Amino acid sequence: MALCSFLCKIGLCFLLQSAVNAVRSVGRLRVAQRCFCDLEVPDGLFPVQQLNELHRLCVNCTRTLAGQEFDKAVDIVVSLEQRLTDLQQRINEFEEEYEGGLYSIISFRIIEIEITELHDLFQELQEKYMSNQNDLSGQIVQIVNITDRVDELQKYDRQNVVQEQRENARLRRSLSSCNDELLRTVAPPTTPHPGSCSFGALRGVSEPRSSILSHYGTSYFYGGWGNDPLPAAGKENQYWLAIMLKSNYYGNVIRIYPSFGTFLSKTSHTDVTIPGTHIQGTGGIMYENCFYFNCYNSPKLCKFNMTAKTVLSDDLPFAGHNNKFPYCRPSSCLLYTDIDLATDENGLWALYATESNFGNTVISLVNTSDLSLIKSWNTSLYKKSA
Repeated sequence: MALCSFLCKIGLCFLLQSAVNAVRSVGRLRVAQRCFCDLEVPDGLFPVQQLNELHRLCVNCTRTLAGQEFDKAVDIVVSLEQRLTDLQQRINEFEEEYEGGLYSIISFRIIEIEITELHDLFQELQEKYMSNQNDLSGQIVQIVNITDRVDELQKYDRQNVVQEQRENARLRRSLSSCNDELLRTVAPPTTPHPGSCSFGALRGVSEPRSSILSHYGTSYFYGGWGNDPLPAAGKENQYWLAIMLKSNYYGNVIRIYPSFGTFLSKTSHTDVTIPGTHIQGTGGIMYENCFYFNCYNSPKLCKFNMTAKTVLSDDLPFAGHNNKFPYCRPSSCLLYTDIDLATDENGLWALYATESNFGNTVISLVNTSDLSLIKSWNTSLYKKSA
C-alpha cells in the first residue's frame, strides 16, 4: 500500500515539472531594435492521459490492499507463539511428574488436546496464507505495471526534480527522527493493571473440560479451586482447593498446591486449617493472599489471612444465608450458595440477595481492608434463576 502511494506522488511530480519545461525561451536583440522570443517545444507533449490512468491504478491498488484483512494472520501467529510457550511448560511439568513416578493419564490427555488445537491453528494459518497469496498475486501484477509506466514518464523529468525531492524528503525524515530521539523521554517501567491483556478482546468461551475427579473421592460433590489473581511474591504458580467435607456444604481446610502440574497429579500439597469458623458454601475465593468466604451459619463475610492465619469478619447487610437464596437449576438448587464472591481489576465483589430487594441479586464492591462495602447495586435479576 505504501508503494502504491509513493508511485502516485512520483507521477504527480512529473506533471508539475512538465509545466515548468513546457516553454523555454531565449531573448535577444535584432538590428531593428525589436525584441522577440524563440519558442522551443519539448520533444513530445506530456502524456496527461497516461498520468491519469496511472493515478487510477494507484488508487485501486491502495483500496484493494487496504481492504484485505492481513492482520488476521498476524493474530494467529501471536496466538500460536503463546500456545507453544504454554505447551512447552506443560510438557516440562509432565516430564517431571513422569520422572518422579507421578505419571497421570489426565496430564497426558491435556497435552494431547492442546497439540490438536495447535494443529487446527496451524491449518487455519496455512489457509489464511494461501488466501492472502492469491489476493496479492493480482496486486503484484498491478504494481509492476505501475512501475513500468513511472519509468516511461520519468524521461520528462529533465532537471532531476523528482530525485531532488526524494533526497529532500529523506533528509527531512532523518532530521525529524533525530529531533524526536533528542526530545524523547524514556517512560518509567509500568506494571499492567490487573485484568489487562495484550492479546486483545475475548474471542470465545469453550465448553468446560473435566480434568480429574475430586481429590477427596467421589463422595464429595461441592467445593471450589483456582489461583490467586494478585498473589504474594513467590506464590504466583500456586493453586488452591477448598472442598466441602462436612455434609457437603461446609469445611475448614484449604489445600495448597505449588503448581498446576501438582494440582492435576494430586501431589505435594499442604493443608491449611481455618481456626474458629468454617467455610459455608462454594462461593469462596483467594485474593491478595487471603481467602474470602461466607462465614458458617451467618450472613457474615470472612477473610482468612494465609500468612498470619488470622480471621476477620463483618456483616453483609441483610444478605440471605443458610440456603435462603441459593443458585438453582431447573431440577434442584445448589446447596448453601447464598453468598458468592468474585474478583476483577477493580477488586473484590460480593453477589447475594436480600428480602428488601425481593430476592433479586445485589452486587457489592468490598473493601478488602475491613470488609466494609464501598458501593452496592440492586439488580432485577432473581438470584435463584441467575
